[in-house]
Amino acid sequence: MTAILYYLSILLGALGGLMLPTALVALSAGDAELAEGFLLTSGLTGFLSGGIYFALRGQEREMVNQQTFLLCVFAWFGLPVAAAFPFVMSGQMAWVDAFFEAASGISTTGATIFQTLEGVPKAIIFWRAILQWFGGFLTLLSFLLVLAPSGVGVIRDTYSKFMEQSLGDEIGWTANVLRQVGTAYGLITLALVVLLVVVGIPPFDSTCIAFSTISTGGFLPFDGAIGEHYDNRLAELVIALGMIAGSSSFVWHRMAVRKKLQFLIEHRESYILFALMFIVGLFYSITLFQLAGGASVLAPSAAIRQGFFAAISLISTTGFELRHADVTVFPGLLVVSLALMGATSFSTSGGLKIYRIVALFMQLVSEVSRLLHPNMIRKGRLGNARPTIQFMNGVWTSLFLSLTLIAIVIGIVTSHTGYLDGGILATVSSFANIGPLYSTGWTQTADWPSYFEMAPVVKYTLAATMLLGRVEIIVLLGALSFRTWLR
Repeated sequence: MTAILYYLSILLGALGGLMLPTALVALSAGDAELAEGFLLTSGLTGFLSGGIYFALRGQEREMVNQQTFLLCVFAWFGLPVAAAFPFVMSGQMAWVDAFFEAASGISTTGATIFQTLEGVPKAIIFWRAILQWFGGFLTLLSFLLVLAPSGVGVIRDTYSKFMEQSLGDEIGWTANVLRQVGTAYGLITLALVVLLVVVGIPPFDSTCIAFSTISTGGFLPFDGAIGEHYDNRLAELVIALGMIAGSSSFVWHRMAVRKKLQFLIEHRESYILFALMFIVGLFYSITLFQLAGGASVLAPSAAIRQGFFAAISLISTTGFELRHADVTVFPGLLVVSLALMGATSFSTSGGLKIYRIVALFMQLVSEVSRLLHPNMIRKGRLGNARPTIQFMNGVWTSLFLSLTLIAIVIGIVTSHTGYLDGGILATVSSFANIGPLYSTGWTQTADWPSYFEMAPVVKYTLAATMLLGRVEIIVLLGALSFRTWLR
C-alpha cells in the first residue's frame, strides 16, 4: 500500500497545483474571496500530498498488476472528491452537485449541473475546463502505465515493442512516460490555444475550449452551441482537428512524428476511426441538407460543416455541436451506438473503443467462415498483432460487464425519472463520457429532468458511471480482489 499512497500523493499534489492558476483567474476577475478559497484548498492539498510524498520517499514502490488496478480506482474515485471542494466553497452548489460536476470534469464527460453559466464566476468555469484537461492526461497515463502493461484494454503484443523502444527505461519507466506524454499533451494544448486566439477567439474562451477539445470533454465556457456563439469557420476547423487529435491514438501520433511508416501502416484502428468519421459525417451532411428542404434554407457548404463537425464530435465522445440538436437528426439508437463505441485506445475519448468492436466483428466473420468452409484456415489480425484467446475472452468479459452495468444504471435512472428513453440516454452519455448528448435537442428533452433536477441518488449513480467508464470494469474487479488487499 505504500507505493499506492506514494503515487496518489503525486496525483493529489498535481491537482492542488492546478488550483493555483485558477486562483489567478479569480483574482483577475476581481473575486478575491474565491481566489482565497482556491489558494486555501491548494495549500491544504499540497500539505497533505507533500507530507505523504516525503514520508514514503525512498521506500519500495514496485507494484504488481492488482496493485496498479487499486491505484487506478483510488485515483479516479478519489480525485473528484478533492476537486469538488472549490465548487462548494464558491457557494454555487451543494456537495452532491459539486461531486457530480467534479466527476464529470475529471472523467471528461461534460455533463453539467449548471442550468446557465450566466453569473457563474470565471474561475469556476476555468476550473471545470482544467479538470477536463487533467482528466484527459490521466486517461492517457491509465492506458500507458496500468492497462497496457497488464494487457487490459489493448493487445499487449501490439504495443510492447513501441513501449520498449520508444519510451525507453533509461530514467525510469514511469518518469519517462510522464515526461514524454506530458510534453506532447501540453504542446498540442498550447497549439490549440494559440490557433484559436489567432483566428479571433478571446484568450479565456480559447484556453477553456482547448482544454475541453484535446481531452474530448464537453464543457464550454458559454451557454449554447459553438456555432451559435461564434460564427467563425476557422475556429470550427481548429476545434474539429483538436477533437480528432484527442480521439486518435497517442501511439499513432508518436509514430507519425518519428516517421515509423511501417507502424503507421499497420495501426489500422486509427484509419478505421478516420474512415468512420468521414462516412458518418457524409451521411450527417446529407441528412441535414434534406431535412432543411433545400439550399435556400441550408447551404450545402453549411450542411457539410455541421454534418462533419457533428460526426467528429459524436465519435470522439466530445459532445460539441455547431447548431443545437444537429446530432439528433439520426435515429436515437444509431446515435447511442456510435457514442457507446467511442474512438481509439490510447486516446482521451470514452466508450468501448473501436478495437473491441473490430475484434468482435473479426471473430464473427471467422466463425461464419468456419461454418461455411470447415477446412479453411483463416488468419485474423488487428494491424500487426493477432488476437489471442485470452484477449478475446477479455473483450467479451469487458463487453458483458459494461452492458450489465449500463442495464443496472438504466433501471436506477428510469425508476427515479420515469422516462426509459431519457434513462438510456443519460446512462450511455455517462458511461461513454459524452454528457452533452443527454441534454441536446431530442424531441423528448423538454420532458426529461435536467441533471440539476435529478434526485441525489441518480446524480451519485451517474457520477460513478462516468468514472467507471474510465476505470474499466475489469480493473475495478481486479482492484477489489481479496488477494490485492493481502499484498
